Amino acid sequence: MCCSLMNDGAFRALDKPVRVMDETAAASKSKHRKLNEEQDMDSVACNIDDLPEAILEHILSFVPIEDAVATCVLSKKWRYLWTSHPNLELFESRFSGREHFTNFVDGVLLQGSSRIKKLVLRCSNFDYASRINFWVSTAVARKVESCSVLLLWIPGNLVLPYCLFSCATLARLELCVLPALELPSRIWLPNLKFLLLKYFKFVDERSTEQLLSSPALEELIIEECNWSNIEALTIRPSMLKILTIHDDHDGFSLVHPYGCRVLICGNNLERILCRSSFLNDYRFEKSCSLLEACINVTACPPSRTRQVARRLHKLLEATCSVKKLTLSSTAVRVLSSAAELCSHLPIFPNLKLLVFGRLDLKHQAIVKLLHNSPDLETLEFREGIQRYGIDDGYDAILDPAPHCFGSHLKQIELHNVLMGDEVVRMLELLLKHAMVLEKLLIHHRRTFSWLGFEESYPKTLPEVHCGSKSFKITILPPDIDKRPLS
Repeated sequence: MCCSLMNDGAFRALDKPVRVMDETAAASKSKHRKLNEEQDMDSVACNIDDLPEAILEHILSFVPIEDAVATCVLSKKWRYLWTSHPNLELFESRFSGREHFTNFVDGVLLQGSSRIKKLVLRCSNFDYASRINFWVSTAVARKVESCSVLLLWIPGNLVLPYCLFSCATLARLELCVLPALELPSRIWLPNLKFLLLKYFKFVDERSTEQLLSSPALEELIIEECNWSNIEALTIRPSMLKILTIHDDHDGFSLVHPYGCRVLICGNNLERILCRSSFLNDYRFEKSCSLLEACINVTACPPSRTRQVARRLHKLLEATCSVKKLTLSSTAVRVLSSAAELCSHLPIFPNLKLLVFGRLDLKHQAIVKLLHNSPDLETLEFREGIQRYGIDDGYDAILDPAPHCFGSHLKQIELHNVLMGDEVVRMLELLLKHAMVLEKLLIHHRRTFSWLGFEESYPKTLPEVHCGSKSFKITILPPDIDKRPLS
């Protein structure tokens, strides 16, 4: 036992120095590791400074200009690197005050030495028009390629410098100005490919036509603009591919009851997206290149129904070569209200995808378009199914069935569906006539639980279909990427 105790004591005696040595070794390793990390950091810092200026400038181009300017205090090498920053996004809201903002913009534009790829200028209630013109002129002098100017609630009519509208390097221009911007009498932008006008008040026809008819223009977006000073306008952008018009007015005009007559002549036009109350009369020359048209009527009081119906009819005649057509529920209702126009809707020989708002076969326009789309492959309804008024007369609506139902229609997709007896009858009617249908996609309403929808879905529905053997019904959650049209 004594030996055992001695051995235990000896072990305990030896154990203490061992632990001390281990702790000392660990501390030494930690200190050595920390020293290595500090050396590595110093090495990294040295390596960054050793990089060529061109690479450092490229790195800075990915950070906001305010942060890029702040690097000037790092070292002598970094003092002027920011001056080559090609992207100047200048937002007044990011600064503590107007004086701070204007001084910063002055310094950035004056001390900058390189070509400007992108200038973004955002400010409001700014009453220094001369300062704005100076900034824009400086950017043009530095061969700006993309210019975006948003100026809200500027006193009086703003006049931007002429050099902006004759800039040979400008490829992208965005102008959002309230209340009004006066254009120069002569405009020549030979390389402009993208143009966005928002809150814009068109003052005269000649300058507006020159701007909207720029020879290289490929995409034009007109949003919430004021056409009240113009009665007729002809746009001839020979290279235009995409046109978006969004003038979501309330459907009434106090200035011109017939709005502005706008004629668009573009042989290369591929997409037309028009969300409008159609106060203006938009007309297009027929183009074989047109692939897609989206027509959304936002408002139409009863007093304007026939006027809007005529304008929609002319628009559909000009877009009959499309492969994809989208019509909002209001557009369908307006067209259906004019029976003589609806019965003479054009044939769409190339149409593959047809998108409507609500499925309601009592609207004559839907049925007529189905009959006039012989090669239709996909039919989609974004706003669910009309659940009321489905009676015995519905069976005769698709008799005879549209040609595409027996030859080409492979898929029907329904969104925002709430199952019920009327909805089931509508689905049975579609399945009865869609002889080659392969897929029926049903997205349930967002407020309806998946489990509840599964329980209400009639399991005998596929038995109604007597066409394609590969036919399948798929129940899906709401598709957030496909919002209602109205």
